[in-house]
Amino acid sequence: LGLLILTVTSLGFGQVETPMKVQNTATEDQSQKEEPAQVGPASKLEDLDWMAGEWVDRGDNATVVTRCEWINNHQFLTRNFKVKVGDEVTLEGTQTIGWDPIRQQVRSWTFDSEGGFGEGWWIPDGDRWLVKTSFVLATGERASALNVYTRVDENSFRWQSIDREIGGELQPSLAEVTVVRNST
Repeated sequence: LGLLILTVTSLGFGQVETPMKVQNTATEDQSQKEEPAQVGPASKLEDLDWMAGEWVDRGDNATVVTRCEWINNHQFLTRNFKVKVGDEVTLEGTQTIGWDPIRQQVRSWTFDSEGGFGEGWWIPDGDRWLVKTSFVLATGERASALNVYTRVDENSFRWQSIDREIGGELQPSLAEVTVVRNST
């Protein structure tokens, strides 16, 4: 179940710009500054802004609710998720998404309520994002997967987990699901 929860991001490569001072032509002693372009990690994550909000995936056996919000001056996104079976929360966790300046790539860190933790590396691929994940389950077993996120529109995206392994053993791919923005 830990691999099922590794969650969405996409990658935005923005250009780093410096603020420009513009001379006001009306009077020589007055000047104004243009609004500075967003620099640093936040500009690299701007394409993820659509993720902010609450999302839900209602399956036959479980419901996954995810709340995503910007933190630390828009330098990171944090996603809190809960897996419910009926009225009982069976798993919950937190994911933080940020920019890795060394690898020049979006990276994420995930921690779950069973004691599992992992990281993901985000790769843009047309209208979808590929997330190579590596996870350590609470049992100590290593797990990995390739999660595919395809944004459909402002209120939905598709998610699938493929190339999954747990403890070195290949696992079946998970069927693609549609996740929708929670309207309640």
